[in-house]
Amino acid sequence: MTVPIGHRNVVVVGLDGSESARGAVRWAAVEAARRGASLRIVHAEPPLPVEALDPSGSARRALHEEAVRWVQSAIAAAGESAPDVGVQVRIEIGSASRLLERESRSAALVVVGSRGLGGFAGLVLGSVAVTLSCHAFCPVVVVRDDDSAPDGPVVVGVNGAPENWYVLDRAFEEAEARGTRLVAVHAWQPPLRTARIAASVGIVWSELDTAREALVSQRLNACADRHPGVKVTTHVVHGSAAHHLVEQSEGAALLVVGARGSGGLAGMVLGSTSQAVLRHAPCPVLLVRPSLSEQIARTQQA
Repeated sequence: MTVPIGHRNVVVVGLDGSESARGAVRWAAVEAARRGASLRIVHAEPPLPVEALDPSGSARRALHEEAVRWVQSAIAAAGESAPDVGVQVRIEIGSASRLLERESRSAALVVVGSRGLGGFAGLVLGSVAVTLSCHAFCPVVVVRDDDSAPDGPVVVGVNGAPENWYVLDRAFEEAEARGTRLVAVHAWQPPLRTARIAASVGIVWSELDTAREALVSQRLNACADRHPGVKVTTHVVHGSAAHHLVEQSEGAALLVVGARGSGGLAGMVLGSTSQAVLRHAPCPVLLVRPSLSEQIARTQQA
């Protein structure tokens, strides 16, 4: 079944020869099949150090032959996971993050593993995943090894920021496409001074929770009208948003979070919650932000 999420028809996956990347290939193949899209396996061969002498070209050939072996193994893995998906391959010398960023211009989704080798080394600590989430032209999914629970819910965080609309919209779309429920998590913790004032005037925390629940319901209802078939479970809790999102994502199909920033592609950064769930979430994490056209449309509607 073709899934109407986005208008592009290719899922790109980064490959570096690690087991984590092969897991990402398998997940991306299944996702491509679900969308009715093709799969593009992308590998960036590392450039040789400037001081390296390779007059015969043997070092470059060895690196390329290794890349070809990795790609062939990835194609086989994709075929086992999704036999009917068309597979494309791109191998290029250069930076993995720059190559994937260019690929994201024509992709519906870019998928990477949570741990890697070579160009993808240190991924979860802030290299490729963070770079892509801040500069990619499409959403990015970070996949752990064998962590998929396709029948599980989609989990999303709800906060008070106006730009959270696009994260909620995408979470509803993903839940609807998978035929599963949506778990919405809103975590809050008032400053200590506020807690003292509330106690002194007799404010009951349950009343504040009720007010928060009403706010969360208002935000969710705005999206639910467009996705009436999605069942939503809401959790309004105290404490760290990252902690509760990670907790709720146990057994989930997907955790959806936003990559925030300002000034278009320049100066984009990952928020602390997004960074924390990338490190600790047990399920695939979808990092999403609005396209430039969506930002303009939203501004015009305001």
